Amino acid sequence: MLNINDTQRVKIWNIEKKERHALVRMSSSRKEKDSGDYKNSTWSFVRFVGRAFEKIDTLSVNDTIVLKGAGLSKEPYTDKNTGEIKYPQNPQFVVFNWEPFSYEDGGQNSGADKPPIVVGSDDELPF
Repeated sequence: MLNINDTQRVKIWNIEKKERHALVRMSSSRKEKDSGDYKNSTWSFVRFVGRAFEKIDTLSVNDTIVLKGAGLSKEPYTDKNTGEIKYPQNPQFVVFNWEPFSYEDGGQNSGADKPPIVVGSDDELPF
């Protein structure tokens, strides 16, 4: 599993709540050092589990959040029907926790129990 750092900011595009998890479509961005251009990535079928799922009802489309526990995995698994070991074609992206992003402090002092303080605008974000 590859861990994502605690400052990774993402924008939410879709939320599909299931019984014990949610499937979320979101995007992330990084700035190229040489050109200063932003490179955006869209992530589909991201699983929000645990604490991230417990807070899913406070999350809305177009929200910007900071990931506070996430990982990528492409580990083999046992097929429930055949008992065979299978190897996934695509990595699985799982979010364990998140906090609202605060434009005022760059997300440094955000807390899941307080709403984000919006000072800037989404026009300032690369996605």
